[in-house]
Amino acid sequence: MTLSPLSRHWPTAAIAVAAAAVGAAIGFGWRSESPLPRVAAMTSLSHDSFAVCTAPIDGSIEGFFILDFETGDLTGGVLNATTSKFGVSYRCNVLKDLGFKAGKVKNPKFLLVPGMANFGGASGSRMAQSVLYVTDAATGVTVAYGIPWSSQQTAGGSGPVMAELVPLDAARPRGGGTKVQ
Repeated sequence: MTLSPLSRHWPTAAIAVAAAAVGAAIGFGWRSESPLPRVAAMTSLSHDSFAVCTAPIDGSIEGFFILDFETGDLTGGVLNATTSKFGVSYRCNVLKDLGFKAGKVKNPKFLLVPGMANFGGASGSRMAQSVLYVTDAATGVTVAYGIPWSSQQTAGGSGPVMAELVPLDAARPRGGGTKVQ
């Protein structure tokens, strides 16, 4: 007596179906008591003339920032959730902070990277939960900029609020730092 190809493989098929059923039962029956953690993604990209990044501002609000290599202007904004328009705009020129001399800037290249921060302090000087790091690609000099933030800035519909980014500190990797003993 010869077995048909179908009858030879039924034990394997039965085991596969049973394993899938057990896996589904475990998956649907098991519930975690704790919610999944929130994930925040920051992005950064640069090209010949510009660098752009996004950075978390407060909870579910994100800011968009762009650095113009030609002018040194770092600008950005935060969208108003109600109007879908930029409710807060930011501006700062990074050239002086990075040590460039006026009129002597020739084809500078920069890196723009966001980072997380948790600033304490009075509510009048509140900062966003991110900082912006701007690096001169030729020297490695990096300046950290704070992002002034208050959720009331985007609450009104009276037009965009302008704010200056705040230089916090600079790192100078080529001979500008404190020597380690």
